[in-house]
Amino acid sequence: MITFETISSPEKAEELRVLRNECSEWMTKDTSKISKRRQRKFFKQKILTGKIEGFLLYDNGKPAAYGLVVWDDEGRAWSSTGVKTSSRGRGHGRNVTIEVVNRARAYGVPTWAEVRCDNAGQQRICRSVGYVVVDTFERDGLTIDLMRCDKLDPGYL
Repeated sequence: MITFETISSPEKAEELRVLRNECSEWMTKDTSKISKRRQRKFFKQKILTGKIEGFLLYDNGKPAAYGLVVWDDEGRAWSSTGVKTSSRGRGHGRNVTIEVVNRARAYGVPTWAEVRCDNAGQQRICRSVGYVVVDTFERDGLTIDLMRCDKLDPGYL
């Protein structure tokens, strides 16, 4: 059974840290591993203040993926997602991507994402649910698509 739980406690933030560290190599900005101390600070300064809304996807009670809605200074909603290596190929990436878009849409705004061009799985997911490429750029030797989702493809509403 798949369930979503909002990150609202230090314990859930720790589960997020473990998942995110497992996916860190695919991030577009900070690929470093996050310490427990850094995560506690992140929870207090970002999650508890509402600057970032986070949730975990549980598969039969075990954390399998995460999604974050990251609010920037211009009021844009940015997506950050990750799926545990052993849980990939089960649709969890699509599920958390759709959930991020739905959470941003609840505020009446589109969702933005940076997706590495070599991340074939996330590229496929984003394009299939309704993201469009707005720009392509390079950062730190990586080619990244800047994507925007104004609305989900009708098959995912």
